[in-house]
Amino acid sequence: MPLQQDGRLGNIVTPNRIVMAPLGRARNSDPGREPVLRSVTYYVQRASAGLIISEATHVSASSVSRPGTGAIHSISQVAAWKKVTDAVHAAQGRIFQQLFHLGRKADPDRLGGALPIAPSAIAAIGEISGIAGPKPFPVPCALASDEIPEIIQQFQAAAINAHAAGFDGIELHAANGFLIDQFLRDSANQRSDDYGGSVANRARLLLEIVDDAIAIFGAGGVGVRVSPHATQDGLNDSNPAALYSHVARELSARGIGYLHLIEPDSIPEANKLLPALRPIFAGPLILAGEFNQGSAEAAIADGRADYVAFGRLFIANPDLVERFRLGAPLNVPDPATFYSGGDAGYIDYPTLSQQDTAQASQ
Repeated sequence: MPLQQDGRLGNIVTPNRIVMAPLGRARNSDPGREPVLRSVTYYVQRASAGLIISEATHVSASSVSRPGTGAIHSISQVAAWKKVTDAVHAAQGRIFQQLFHLGRKADPDRLGGALPIAPSAIAAIGEISGIAGPKPFPVPCALASDEIPEIIQQFQAAAINAHAAGFDGIELHAANGFLIDQFLRDSANQRSDDYGGSVANRARLLLEIVDDAIAIFGAGGVGVRVSPHATQDGLNDSNPAALYSHVARELSARGIGYLHLIEPDSIPEANKLLPALRPIFAGPLILAGEFNQGSAEAAIADGRADYVAFGRLFIANPDLVERFRLGAPLNVPDPATFYSGGDAGYIDYPTLSQQDTAQASQ
């Protein structure tokens, strides 16, 4: 079975090709945004994954959203994440930390009334869940050219913190309409300086952050996640093939650990970018988006991907690797507990062995 084959992702050797996708479960402390004891349990339960990618983790106090999301910009946050990585490693697991900045999607109610920042003063489409209830995304404050180095430094500091916290590497979240993605795509980036206009300029922020991360973790300890088909916040690009081909080419030249592409099988074949990107990016490619065991096995067997990431299936099945290996039935995830609650819907999904023990005692 292709999913059960061992492999290599940059610096790490993996016992299988099953990746736990980054999943923001909003279970961290508030307002400290530090992982707590249940977070340690949650990640350890899933340590059999070839690679765990942590929940998206804020690099800065200017990137804040709903309560319970994690961060990695303070000493106490580093110490709390160290408990997670130590426990995952003790369970023979591997874990990267996903780093992100919300950009224009940050919550002004949690910024002391300050406006969020973005490449251009263009609001995201939709609503944010503010303290007083849902409200439209505000028009953000466009970053001045001399303010961009501070953003790059925030990512650099977060990568240093992730290294100190014991992570095996970091994944840069250049997807889902957050700050790096806002710089990449021309619907949100209408700058006229070195960080806007051409494809090369719009990719500059990402690549400068990547270069800093390589200096900390080595090229093999850096991954990048992109979502060329995500348009839910009004984010799109006039020529995604040119944009993501350039990104893939530049990342390949740097020899990073992997490229993580969100591209569901349901995307029409004519719109898929994988056929163009696969020959360009020479390193391992993780594919994500609505995969089940059968479609994931096929993607690896036919060479479309080296690894496949699973989100909802890992929420409900901490022993997903074992269930795939045995062809066992899967627990059904409960969407009502995805982003709120305590242990319920977080660390109480049973493993196969727990189910067998419960049945034997009946």
